[in-house]
Amino acid sequence: MKGMCFLKEVNTEEVHNILTRLKTVRGHISGVERMIEEEKSCEEILLQLVAIRSAVHKTSVIIAQRYASSCLLEAIDSGEDRQEVLNNAIETLMKLNQ
Repeated sequence: MKGMCFLKEVNTEEVHNILTRLKTVRGHISGVERMIEEEKSCEEILLQLVAIRSAVHKTSVIIAQRYASSCLLEAIDSGEDRQEVLNNAIETLMKLNQ
């Protein structure tokens, strides 16, 4: 858990997909800034904010899947305390729903 297994284990296509999603989020945020400057309706702005939240959530799920399928196993295989690894994982993953 202390290492950077995410960077070691993710292939270039996965990294590209994650970065593309994050660039989309950045574009949505810029769009919301413009909408506010242009005094667009609250409804239009809120719909864009929902799109941002959805895109961030989807990106979080992709990274959480990688974390669960690779990083946790690597930590346990490297001799880290199994219960501590699981407790840290649960705590980290629970933060996704806050």
